[in-house]
Amino acid sequence: MANIFLYLIVFLILFSQNLVLSEESKDDELNKPKFYIGKQYKLKGKWHYPKNNLDYSEIGIASVNKKKNKKTINDEIFSNNKILAKHKTLALPTIVRVTNLDNGYTINVRINDRGPKNNYRIIELSRKAANYLKINEKGLVKITVVSDLSLQEQNKIKNKNKDFSNENLEENVVLKKEIVETENLMDVDKIDVKKDNNLVRNNKKFKRLKLNYKKIDVPPYYLRVDITKFKKFKDAANLKDKLKPIYDKILISLNLINNQKYYKVTTVPINNLQEAEDILKVIHKKGFNNAKLFIDRKIK
Repeated sequence: MANIFLYLIVFLILFSQNLVLSEESKDDELNKPKFYIGKQYKLKGKWHYPKNNLDYSEIGIASVNKKKNKKTINDEIFSNNKILAKHKTLALPTIVRVTNLDNGYTINVRINDRGPKNNYRIIELSRKAANYLKINEKGLVKITVVSDLSLQEQNKIKNKNKDFSNENLEENVVLKKEIVETENLMDVDKIDVKKDNNLVRNNKKFKRLKLNYKKIDVPPYYLRVDITKFKKFKDAANLKDKLKPIYDKILISLNLINNQKYYKVTTVPINNLQEAEDILKVIHKKGFNNAKLFIDRKIK
């Protein structure tokens, strides 16, 4: 009788374990990341058109995510403990090179969700990515898609690779040697952000960690707000007059784009990022949702 009772207990334990494993496998299947682009959508008066743009490069303001971890639109997890970011139009996932234009820190970041939820900031960084770039709440950054790594990650998902990792940029894919972005972001967890200055100087350690995180020289710059452009000077002058009550430091410049003359309406050079963003917000509210920041290099 005792043996029967013992066998029954063992059976129940094994059955419960199998049940748990079965449920976990179902969850894994349901939460399997997917390649995602999505349809066009409207955000606060501006239309956005998602696409797999491997030639994308832009300069603008980055914000920092402060919310708890959540499931993304492509069934991954957006975690502030990983090197991730949100973007309005790039395919999910996409790997981008993000450079802080104020201090030169630069790193590869994985885009895996939509954001930010306004039209005057171009990317929303996870807290960990922001820490490496030395960005507290916002900063001026340059974003460039790393096409080789992006295709690699997208193909892994399309092929339903079981070894897919949310942050691991696998090294077993043969890429061009001159592409420095073939690094493994999983090794980022081994780095103490507080000691990163020493790591930047230690090339041997960087090679061992296989992390393309470094500091580069960035020249000083002025900020401008690029408002819009017209084919006729009269139209540009009329807009300048309309904007005077809001912001009177407006310039009109003649530009040649694809052999076509345009009159570009911009602000004068601005030294302060906060001032530039405030002006950008006001101009967006006036209906110029395509207005964006651009930089002029200072002449030493």
